[in-house]
Amino acid sequence: MARIPKRWKWMGDLYIDVSPERAERICTAVLSDPSEPRPNGLRFSICLDSVDSLRLAKLYNVHDVFMLLRACDPVQQFAMLGSQTDDDAGMFKTFAAHLKRKHLCTYAHLFLDSVAVAILLVFPSSLKDLCMFLKVPRDFTQGDFMVAALIPWTLAADEYENMQLLRPRSPAPDNDLLDPALADTVHDAGHKLANRPFFYRALRVLKCPRDLLDYLSQRERPYCIWHSPADGTTKRPGFETSALQHVLKTHRAKNVGYKADVRFVFIHVGALSTFHKFGALAMRRNKQPELRFMTYGTHDSVHPERWGMRCIYPLGGVVTFTPSAILENLVGAYELIKKIAERPLWTCYILPSVVAMLAKLTCQGSHPLTLFDKGEFIFDELLELIESGKLSLLQAPPLSRALSGSDSAITWIGQQFKMLRMNARDILEECIALSRDQYANVQESELPLAIEREISRDLWNMQLQPVIMDEYRRFVVVNGRSDRFLTGDDNGVECVSLKQFDFKDDYYDKEANDSTKTTGKLRDPRG
Repeated sequence: MARIPKRWKWMGDLYIDVSPERAERICTAVLSDPSEPRPNGLRFSICLDSVDSLRLAKLYNVHDVFMLLRACDPVQQFAMLGSQTDDDAGMFKTFAAHLKRKHLCTYAHLFLDSVAVAILLVFPSSLKDLCMFLKVPRDFTQGDFMVAALIPWTLAADEYENMQLLRPRSPAPDNDLLDPALADTVHDAGHKLANRPFFYRALRVLKCPRDLLDYLSQRERPYCIWHSPADGTTKRPGFETSALQHVLKTHRAKNVGYKADVRFVFIHVGALSTFHKFGALAMRRNKQPELRFMTYGTHDSVHPERWGMRCIYPLGGVVTFTPSAILENLVGAYELIKKIAERPLWTCYILPSVVAMLAKLTCQGSHPLTLFDKGEFIFDELLELIESGKLSLLQAPPLSRALSGSDSAITWIGQQFKMLRMNARDILEECIALSRDQYANVQESELPLAIEREISRDLWNMQLQPVIMDEYRRFVVVNGRSDRFLTGDDNGVECVSLKQFDFKDDYYDKEANDSTKTTGKLRDPRG
């Protein structure tokens, strides 16, 4: 009488990784009821013949597994995974329920002769999309089961080793993706890594600083995020923004939108170019010193050195002037420039076209250089302030993904070095020449408005310069009564008269604000 073939079954301890160096035991597991294997393919009975335990990797979102499967051949065989004893049933059911609820899966490496040949993919039968993709037999999807799939790698180990181009050139340690202050915390998290995989992955993706997380943990912090369209839309944010939202939610922060008062504004690096549209930006930077701005994320329009999380717009500010502001109060403008030069957190500059416009409006038909040579040029002190370095003469550098090396950047740097060697007369001559070329096709009656628009555009471009973002908070245009365009806050730029201008940092005593400097300490306006 022929013997009835015995159905294959495997039993052994099942572990799951909780850190690169440590795993925790789940149960004594059983693989049973295997499906028919593919002809001439791998089988569970071959891969697990001398194996007494399985170690599952960390948990993965089901969508991430589809990328992994691109490196694999079709499934060779399916089996059901369960616990062997009633003592282990509770732990296994908890594990299975977590995978089902969170739409997660995991896998273990399978070896033959110490060479990785396949993975054992473990997932709940409730993941219908994955079951359809892998063509799981109907018997495995009719109930509430844990399914195990035997999936070989497409490349053999020796083939992979020979493909040098696929190897990382300088593999970075895992901790390099984290703030060093967080490395020990994550390493000691143990089973929490398995329970909150997206949170710990988000810490690495965003490179969250420890001090930010500590600050958020103190109390509920209102925030908003400016990310569209660089990283998804308002209704459907991209991966990096979703990761940030998850971290903030974990630390009790509350997204209150753009119109409410917030303590943090997070800006995706790819959305900085549209941040001037953020509501009441100039007013908030001016009147809410406790408000913090922080960039995050990556984008192909931004140099990699500017990726990740960093605080921007911290303290102080940048000031520039319209021609009418200087004409209406020449002495007041000079005094303000001198005060700004003394303050460590402030700087000021003027556009070459503004200097040329001042000369044009006051020389009454005479050539400005002729009047300068005669000692009759009314703005000679302005030129002296530029020559001495108290007032910078420049235009915003060109915006480019490259930190250096572009043609426009080289031209700008060359122009700045050229101006540094100039005396007062050369500065005036250069400003007139630059302005003449720049506005050759603009009618004389439209020059004042065109220059106002240039000032607004230039000061916004200045806000996007990395060194400026890292050092200065407010961006101010001192305007005059006759200005038509620069009359109100717009594009993140404050427009104020000389009388209205206020540093708001108590660097000077109120009583001596117009004369002497005190020895009082500078206060941090962030509080």
